[in-house]
Amino acid sequence: MSQIALPLEQIPSPEHDGYLVTAANAEVHQHLQNWRDWSHYTMILIGPAASGKTTMATAFASESGGLHLEDASEAEDTQIFHLWNRANGEKRPLLLMSEKPVSEWGILLPDLKSRLAASLHLQIGPPDQAMIDGLFQKYFTSRGLTISEDALRYLEKRMIRSYAMVRQLAQKMDSLAIESRKPINLAVAKSALRFFDAGDKKVDS
Repeated sequence: MSQIALPLEQIPSPEHDGYLVTAANAEVHQHLQNWRDWSHYTMILIGPAASGKTTMATAFASESGGLHLEDASEAEDTQIFHLWNRANGEKRPLLLMSEKPVSEWGILLPDLKSRLAASLHLQIGPPDQAMIDGLFQKYFTSRGLTISEDALRYLEKRMIRSYAMVRQLAQKMDSLAIESRKPINLAVAKSALRFFDAGDKKVDS
C-alpha cells in the first residue's frame, strides 16, 4: 500500500502520492494493509481534518479494490446500509471515514447500528513531532522547496499541534516565501506564526 515511512532523513519525493506513517497512524496503516481480517469486511476510520484520511482511502482502494465513503456521518442511513450489504455480499472491504465518532452520526436504522457496532473502529491520533515534520517536508518537497531545520524546530515549540494548523502554516509560509522571494527559513516561519497568533485568527478544523 502506498505510504511514506519515516525517519525523516528519507525525504518524500514530489512524485510520491503516499501518506506518512508515524506512531500517530501506525495502527491504522497496519489494519489498512490487513483488510482481509476486518470484521464484516468493514472498517470505520475517525480522524480530524487534514489527517490524511482521503490519501489513505485512495491508496487502500487502489491496493484492495475496496469501497470507501468519505464524510460518512453526513450520508443517509440507506446509503451506508447499501454499502455495508454490498461489501459483505461481494466480500470486498469497505472503509467508512468521518471526523465524528459513530455515536454522533445520527443513525436511526437499528439494523445499521448493530452492523456498524460490530465493525472495526479505529482513530487517527494527534500528530506527533515526526508527523508534523514529515507533513511540512512533504508539502514543500511537492513544490520543489525545502524547509530549514531551524524553522522546523522553532515551529515545534510554539505552534498549535494539529493537522489543520500544519496545513495552514505550510500554505502561509509558501505564500510569504513567494512574496519575499526567500526560502522557507526561520524568518518566514516566524512571520507565518505571527500571522496566526495576531488577533483572534481561527484555525480551520
